[in-house]
Amino acid sequence: MFKKITTTTVVAIATAGSLIAIAANYPITPNEAADLHNLGAGVNTHESEYTPYITPDEKFLFFQSNRDPAAGPEGDFDLWYSMNKNAEKGVDPLFEVSGNVGLPVNSENLDGHPSLRRLPSGEFEMYFCSFASPTRPGPALTNIYHTVWKAGKWSVPEAVTAVNSEFHDRMPSISQDGRYLFFSSDRLGGKGGDDIWFVERDEKTGKWGPAFNAGSVNTAASEVTPSIHSDGTTLYFSSDRSGGVGGYDIYFTQSVSKLANPDAEHIAEKGWAKPLNLGKPFNSEFDDEYPTVIASGERVYFTSNRSEGLGAFDIYRARVPLFARPTIRLSLRGKTLIAGTNRAVNAQISLASGEISQQTNTSDEKGNSFNFQLINQKEYRLQASAAGFRRIDEVIDTRKVYEKPEIDKDLLFVRDIKVPKVVNLRITFENAQGKVISPKAKQKLLPKATKFIKFTAGKKQPLIRLDDFEGSEEKALSALEGFVLEVEAEKKGFEPLKEKRSISVMLDQYKDSVPETLEVRFVMAPKGNKVEKPAPVAAEKTDEAEPQEAKAQRQKTRLGGGTFTFLGRIYFASGVHDAAVGDAKTAARRAAAEFKKAGRGRIFVYGHGDSQGDTAANKQLSKKRAAFVKKLLVAAGVPAKSITTQGAGESQRIHKNDDTEQKRQKNRRAEIYISVPREKSE
Repeated sequence: MFKKITTTTVVAIATAGSLIAIAANYPITPNEAADLHNLGAGVNTHESEYTPYITPDEKFLFFQSNRDPAAGPEGDFDLWYSMNKNAEKGVDPLFEVSGNVGLPVNSENLDGHPSLRRLPSGEFEMYFCSFASPTRPGPALTNIYHTVWKAGKWSVPEAVTAVNSEFHDRMPSISQDGRYLFFSSDRLGGKGGDDIWFVERDEKTGKWGPAFNAGSVNTAASEVTPSIHSDGTTLYFSSDRSGGVGGYDIYFTQSVSKLANPDAEHIAEKGWAKPLNLGKPFNSEFDDEYPTVIASGERVYFTSNRSEGLGAFDIYRARVPLFARPTIRLSLRGKTLIAGTNRAVNAQISLASGEISQQTNTSDEKGNSFNFQLINQKEYRLQASAAGFRRIDEVIDTRKVYEKPEIDKDLLFVRDIKVPKVVNLRITFENAQGKVISPKAKQKLLPKATKFIKFTAGKKQPLIRLDDFEGSEEKALSALEGFVLEVEAEKKGFEPLKEKRSISVMLDQYKDSVPETLEVRFVMAPKGNKVEKPAPVAAEKTDEAEPQEAKAQRQKTRLGGGTFTFLGRIYFASGVHDAAVGDAKTAARRAAAEFKKAGRGRIFVYGHGDSQGDTAANKQLSKKRAAFVKKLLVAAGVPAKSITTQGAGESQRIHKNDDTEQKRQKNRRAEIYISVPREKSE
């Protein structure tokens, strides 16, 4: 990508730094875990390779070197680069032979300390350090310059005048959002020989503001080579402060404001966390400087003059120790389900840690899914609530999450009802007239039993005992929810019966406690009785009986001179209001299209149920079915204020005698109508 230049020679540069090792106050990482490597020939030479910068994607490595051939007429440290051939292969880096960045970036003086940022356009800008010269204006000492890669070449460098002073200003590090520029300087107002400073760019004017000392990052010793990570929170640097391994050591710190809230207004508003030494083998008795860490936080690149190098300074890479990794963005995602089942439940969820606070809700329209964006290295408190279920309150600890960006976690809700010491099951059979009959029957209770076993109708059989779950109602309820009852029955003069019943669906009707005996009733159809199949999708207008509520509204509309039209029917699974049989969304979209076409009027949704279960519970269930369809209509573009919902319970069954599952399916429905009044001008 970047053009290679070939020209003339160089002069070495010395780096100051104490070589005295003070009493150990640092961690030691095993060599195997550190995975420390000299980048070797192609990048390193017998000269000095210094101030490495690795792009966040680990594709390009920029550094300074006094090797031949230099770009300037007299030579000195020049900027060089190398491309990682394995950047997109997911394997260890492999750098090609380095190339000189060339003119006009390199000059007859020192050019080094590079830091790059990819612009929104996809091109790069680079900040680097150089001495002023007749062709490169600036104060007499080291200054920071800026250049942009456009159309296959670097622009003529320009001095960053808002930063440069009469002192040494060098080692720039640009944040990847372009908002902050960190650098090292020995200007007045610091704490030691060299301090780390930063400036902030005004988002409106694009100009750099005044320089601020990085405060608690600095000491009476020297702090150099700042490197702000692409997370915008973590700062790596080097210092020769006491207590290190020796010479200049690599440290890291993090913005307290950004740790509390990644979207905090200012990076240094609350200062910096206590800097930590990376320890051995990253640091040595020599100078270890200029760390830059790739976006994933996995690897660090730095320079060192340790004895085993090829030249005066060499570039190394290593695996970042876990405690020193930058923050990573995480995704906490999952579904809200009834414990022990795959049945979804609508819920409200909050997630909080420090200044971070997020709320969401799950619904049928969202697939009952949630997705929170958060950062690692924090403890979060998660709270979730759903009507009729016990509150969930737990801690999500991400302090040791360093690599996996997605955390999958379903929230499992337990009903807020009591469980007796023993829960029994009693299965009975009836004919169409409600008379009890005794067929030959067998059952299978999944997952408790995988084979059918014979049983006697009307006889109680134990389902669970609370003692089997150490007295835990939560565990007992989860077990109950997961049971699915399959029954097969035969009797002379009746159609064979094969049905499934979810115990979880049966529990929906109980608000305070589970009864000691769950009653399950099956109706067997007379021999030769026609079996009706439920419509798999919302039906078009049919000749089925119109509900009484719809008849009343139709009459009212007609008296006003308007029209009242049936738009569709949506069927539901047994015992639930949010699990339609077929494509409910398509039916809602069709109804919404008719409403938009009419340009006025009102939508009426009537919910209904079958004869199974408690009458009052069926009434509530039918209301919820109508409300569910209303949500679909609103999502399809019908204003909520233009929709009226009603629940008729089991009173308006299409099949009064719903003695088969097929008939009951027809009764579990919601119907959609549109009332369009006559306009005054008509």
